[in-house]
Amino acid sequence: MTDTASPSDVSRLVGLIQERAGFDLSGYRRDPLGRSIARRAAACHCSTIEKYCALAEASQGELGRLLSQITVEYSEFFRDPELFDLLRRRLLPELVERNERAGRRAVRLWSVGCAGGEEAYSLAIVLLEALSGHADGFDIKLFATDVDAASLARARAGRYRNDELSSLEPQALDRYFRGRHTLVVRPVLRDLVCFGRHNVLADPPISKLDLVACRNVLIYLEKDAQVRTLRSLCYGLVPGGYLVLGKTEKLRPEVQAAFEPVSEKWRVYRRIEDPTP
Repeated sequence: MTDTASPSDVSRLVGLIQERAGFDLSGYRRDPLGRSIARRAAACHCSTIEKYCALAEASQGELGRLLSQITVEYSEFFRDPELFDLLRRRLLPELVERNERAGRRAVRLWSVGCAGGEEAYSLAIVLLEALSGHADGFDIKLFATDVDAASLARARAGRYRNDELSSLEPQALDRYFRGRHTLVVRPVLRDLVCFGRHNVLADPPISKLDLVACRNVLIYLEKDAQVRTLRSLCYGLVPGGYLVLGKTEKLRPEVQAAFEPVSEKWRVYRRIEDPTP
């Protein structure tokens, strides 16, 4: 069996997912889709992609597992520590100060494609640290969304192995997690995050956001879908809000006029202030 599915097999399964699961994969790049299908076929011990297509057509459960294979992205706590250090030391304190000057003691963040919740909880931790223990006076909303129901269930449960939390300092572990071999997110952190199912390609964006983290999502999308996604995220951001992309991703030329770079290394951009009041 090859290490990728043919374009015709990809189209066949994309159409099946659209028909039975109601999930539109037309904006996804075909090469990654083909590789995901081939990996799932190998896991099912199918000798050919054709046999796997027949299996997926006959089993709704397998079709759901294939969709999870396609949409679930690897994540970890404080992935790219330098980026989170930039958020902790500079960007989050700046936006908190800006909101306070405007008389708005509120912060709204969005983690797009949150997978198992690692990025969302990491953002919540650095936000609490940026607030220096004064979070009680703030209305904090941290939205974390994904298309995969199993990932969202894991994120809501907030249960992680010790090795998954190795990037946290002992004090942070004690403050935000409880347990020994399996650690569970404490309410002080869990209550800040609202998890929900959302398809950034099809659903309206969350609005009035101070920061959007959409990391390693665009790389799986075709160019037109990338532009649609970026325009949607731009609409959701307040003027002066931050957009954080994955380190291998860039703004599309079609939306560059709406942003100014903050860190090209970490793909952080600021939504330009509206030209009129």
